Amino acid sequence: MKYKIGDIVLISNFKYPDGESGSLHSFVIIDIENDELEIFPFEYLCFLISSNKSKERFSYNIPIKKDRINRLKKDSHVKCNYIYDGIKEDDIIMVIGSVTKEQYDSFLSAYEDYMDKLE
Repeated sequence: MKYKIGDIVLISNFKYPDGESGSLHSFVIIDIENDELEIFPFEYLCFLISSNKSKERFSYNIPIKKDRINRLKKDSHVKCNYIYDGIKEDDIIMVIGSVTKEQYDSFLSAYEDYMDKLE
């Protein structure tokens, strides 16, 4: 397994929640799945990272300032309202950086809050 929870990675191809195709976007890995028999390769669960300032106001978007650990090019936010699943190792181009445990925990907390509001 090349990648770990908390890594910020650049993904070559993915699907947005509406089914549209996306490419070349950064994500933070939040979990890793593998079947018990290890027949299939690892799949990663991720949150999308965006630098689009107009979307910062949503409560489930958690700010992340660029620094030497995450190595982002711009201050951004992690969109914690949707988990992108089925990301395969072949879809990952490279590791950009990583997040701290505190940041990771805040992303999961925002996702849980979002899901609670839907119920």
